[in-house]
Amino acid sequence: MKELSISDSHLDQIEHLLAQSMNGIHLLFDNETIARILKTPTEELELFHMKNLDKIQDLFTTFIQKASFQEKQLYLDTLDSESYEMLLRTYFHIVENSLFTADSIRH
Repeated sequence: MKELSISDSHLDQIEHLLAQSMNGIHLLFDNETIARILKTPTEELELFHMKNLDKIQDLFTTFIQKASFQEKQLYLDTLDSESYEMLLRTYFHIVENSLFTADSIRH
């Protein structure tokens, strides 16, 4: 795996986006696309296998490093359908894990 280089401001921004998504507000992805892609559970795919991890890391790191919401949206618009799906699934995998973690802390 490659070493990540992400600034604190970029981390703060992605944390804000993830927090919004945890509340059901998906600022970067439209609901129809989310539903279409996540209709097939990620667990049924070979998405997070070793052969994809470098690509997923590159996609997500590049996504996080975009300085603004608009730059993130433009980046998403440039992705081919496979890369877009990988990034969306990764993003919502993080959201889901964050929800589970937050829920287990409350209990």
